[in-house]
Amino acid sequence: MKAITLHEPWAWLVAHGLKEVETRSWSTDYRGPLAIHAGKKRDVDGMMLHLKMNSVRGCPAICPPFEKLPFGCIVATCQLVAVLPTHLVETEARKLKHPFEPKNGWDCERLFGNYVAGRFAWILRDVAPVDPPIEAHGWQRIWNWTPTAAADLGLTP
Repeated sequence: MKAITLHEPWAWLVAHGLKEVETRSWSTDYRGPLAIHAGKKRDVDGMMLHLKMNSVRGCPAICPPFEKLPFGCIVATCQLVAVLPTHLVETEARKLKHPFEPKNGWDCERLFGNYVAGRFAWILRDVAPVDPPIEAHGWQRIWNWTPTAAADLGLTP
């Protein structure tokens, strides 16, 4: 199955349904099942977001201590259903076959991504946490991951 690596706390936010849009500098034609991998790197931007996150009004206080987040493992599976230009995502997401609106609203969603013009918003649906997380080596861009028990994850290609 296809997979993508995110730094923490972004991977944790996706796994727990609090980040429903992943922003990237690149697009993809791929649509379908996608594993979310938490990278091994302790990213400085991630640490700063983690510190600020619980104090932002309008967003739930959510994340465990940074050092307790999972690193270097698959933390969730989902469906990548659309990739839209970030500057159009709010209006275009409403026009999808199954219209999309983040459950915590766009203001909260924008705290967890880079929505400057020229980037892409990947709409993630049907997110299911993998518990316990499965250790895996991540890669840049979209990469192939072979689950040890795909049936147990409820995945369909």
